[in-house]
Amino acid sequence: MCDYLDNFREQNEFWYVSRNAGDAEKGNNQRKDDKWWLPTAKVPPDGLSDISRKWLQFQKDSVNQVLKAAMAINAQVLSEMEIPENYPN
Repeated sequence: MCDYLDNFREQNEFWYVSRNAGDAEKGNNQRKDDKWWLPTAKVPPDGLSDISRKWLQFQKDSVNQVLKAAMAINAQVLSEMEIPENYPN
């Protein structure tokens, strides 16, 4: 899983602005949703290239597969666990 995160080191087409950055650095891209603690992604004014879009989509799909596998493993392990009869409510 860490390999997927390491792949982001080599890219230079987009970057993140820290939530502690000044207003000039943040520009108009300040987060207004319920995930205010996440950094804001910045892209060039003309957007991402097709190569970067396809790369990001591939990364997303790959990580999604890992997530699905982990969730399946968790569900299987939980289904095999015994629940004690005197489990408090």
